[in-house]
Amino acid sequence: MVSPRSRTRLSPDARRQQLLDTTQALLISKGLQSFTMEGLAKAAAVSAPLVYNYFANRTELLQALLKREYQRFVEEFSALARDAQNFEDIVRISVTTNFDHQAPGHVLPLLLSQPEISDCLKVERRRHSRQNGRFLVRAAAEQYQLSPRQAGMVVSMSSGASIAAAELAASASLDRDEAMELAVAYILAGIERIASL
Repeated sequence: MVSPRSRTRLSPDARRQQLLDTTQALLISKGLQSFTMEGLAKAAAVSAPLVYNYFANRTELLQALLKREYQRFVEEFSALARDAQNFEDIVRISVTTNFDHQAPGHVLPLLLSQPEISDCLKVERRRHSRQNGRFLVRAAAEQYQLSPRQAGMVVSMSSGASIAAAELAASASLDRDEAMELAVAYILAGIERIASL
C-alpha cells in the first residue's frame, strides 16, 4: 500500500516567501506576460484560493516581489558602500550592483519597467535616490574638489553610464568582467576630465 503524501504546513511568512520565490522563478523562466495567479498556484503546488489568501491580485503579488527585491538591492549596496575606502571603490560597487541586478535571472529591472507595478515604490525610490545621491555627491566633491553642482552632475551622468553599460552587457551577452572594467574606467576618466576643467 502506498502511503499518502504528507503536506508540509508552512508558517504564513514562510508560505508568503515561497509564493514570492516561485513567482520570481516563473518570471525568469517564462516572462511577465505569461504569468498568472493560477500558474503560480500550480507551480507552487498549492490551491489558487490559497494564493489569493496571501495576495488579492496579480498586481499586489508582483508589487510585493518588487518591494522585497528592491529592499535586497538597497541592503546589498549599503553593506558594500560602508566598506568602501575611496571614491573608486564606490564607483566599482555601484557598477557591480547595477550589473548584478541587470543580469539575466534578476526580476528587478523587469518589474521596475512596469508602471502599474513600480508605482508602489515611487516614494521609497525617491527617498533612497536622494540619500544615495547626497552620499555620492559628497564623496565626488571631496575626492575631486568639485563644486556641489559639478559633483551632482557627475554622479547623475555616472549612474546613467553604469546602468546603460549593465543593460547593454545583459542584452548583448558581453563578458561581464570586461564590461564592468570598461564602465568603471569610463566613469573615472570622465570625472577626472571634468575635475581638470
